[in-house]
Amino acid sequence: MARQKIGTAIDSKLLYKAKLKSIHEKKHLNDIIEEALAQYLAKEKDIKTSKSIVEETKGEIKADLKIVKQVLEEEDYLEI
Repeated sequence: MARQKIGTAIDSKLLYKAKLKSIHEKKHLNDIIEEALAQYLAKEKDIKTSKSIVEETKGEIKADLKIVKQVLEEEDYLEI
């Protein structure tokens, strides 16, 4: 993987915590930051590509349209 040098400013307390984590895990600081960024971007991608519960379960319950209408009529939800 090709690496590119960047320059940025971050909160000093956040940087301190990242440095402590890199020491604790015996990793380079840039590896800690790179892993965190990769996790953040993967999470964001999952949110954008995830379907709603309605989309995910569409067609899961097979029901005859006549029966559905009867049930809705009994509960006064559907006027025909």
